[in-house]
Formats: sequence, C-alpha cells, structure tokens
Amino acid sequence: MRALLWLARLWSTDRALSVLLGSLVVLIFVIPPLRYRTEATATLLVQIFFTLVFVSGLGATTPSRAARIVGTVVLAGAIALFWLDYFNPRAGLGVWTVFARLVAASLLTVLVIRQVFREGPITLQRIQGAVAVYLLLGLTWAGIYELIGGIWAGAFRFSDAPRSRSELSASLAYYSFVTLTTMGYGDITPLHPAARSAAILEALTGQLFPAILIARLVAMELAARGR
Repeated sequence: MRALLWLARLWSTDRALSVLLGSLVVLIFVIPPLRYRTEATATLLVQIFFTLVFVSGLGATTPSRAARIVGTVVLAGAIALFWLDYFNPRAGLGVWTVFARLVAASLLTVLVIRQVFREGPITLQRIQGAVAVYLLLGLTWAGIYELIGGIWAGAFRFSDAPRSRSELSASLAYYSFVTLTTMGYGDITPLHPAARSAAILEALTGQLFPAILIARLVAMELAARGR
C-alpha cells in the first residue's frame, strides 16, 4: 500500500514518467542479453514494477472507477497468464498470453499519453514520457507480430530461426524496433499478408509519431507560456 501511495505521488508530479522510461530501457536493452539463469528473476522484478506503476497510474489519472477496475483486471490477467505459460508451456496458453500482454501494453500506452498531453507546462519528465510512449509502441507492435506468428505459422522468415519461444519474442521485439525506426536490416521478413500490413502500419507510425509529438509539445508549451 505504501508503494502504491508513493507511486501515486510520483504520477502527480510527472516523475513516474522518468521512472517508467528507465524501466523500459532496462526491459528492452538490458534484460534480453542476460543469460536465461538470471532472466526469470529480472523479468519477475519488471513485472512487479510495471504492476505497481500501472495500478498507481490508473488511480492518479483515471477518474472513472470502472475504468480503474477494468485496467487492473486486464493487467492482473496478463501477468497471471504470463507466469502460467512460463512455468507450464505445454498448457497451450501462448496465444492468449500474447493477446493479454498486448492489451495491457496498449492500455499502459494510453495511460502515459494522457499523462504527457495533459494541461500544464512541458517538463523534462513529460519529454521522457513521450520517449517512453515511443518505446511502448515498439513493444506493442512486437506483441502484434507475436500474435500473428502464433495464429499463422510461417508468418515470418528468419535468417536464424529462434530455438525457443523466449528467443522468438526477443527476435520479434528486435524486428519491431527495426521496423519502427525504418532501418530494415532484412534478417527478418514478413511473409503473411497480415504481418506485412502490420509492418507497414508500424513503419508509418514510426515516421508520423515523432512529427506529431513535437508539434503537439511545442503547441502545449506555447499555450502554457501564454497563460
């Protein structure tokens, strides 16, 4: 309870955006290179942290009690499915786990966007929150690719085929950020029409989001100065 109250105060001062960005950097750039022996512990810590951030963020920025309850249930279900699938991969929960994680990531993205674009002066923390949204978009599309790959076998062609589901998730997350930034190394290729459509949409988002974001932040800063 004290942790939730502490995080709620962070949200009210935008400092939670900085903490969220730091956790995303750890999740995306630090955890994947770790050995499998320590990955489970690190992933558990990240899951706990995101749970606290998400729940406290709902309480601090969402006035609707129903919305808070729905968001909390969705995140709790996503985390529960993740660990059930992690410890019992033969249960056949792979697609459902990916879908729940995708919904939770989408809700967290909306939550952070609302916090970044609310009225008030543009602070360093809000800029960091905008960067966090960009990273969350990459993670969200990684979930979309993983969902597509789980529904249609052979939706992607890999130069080095993943040997496990964790390697597949890491490979598709890598492909997502390569596509989001329109780098396109070519070592992973979408073959299914749904995968190609998702890749095109992500590439467009990667080009349009920074431009729209900068324009919006500049307009908000000028409005704040005018007031």
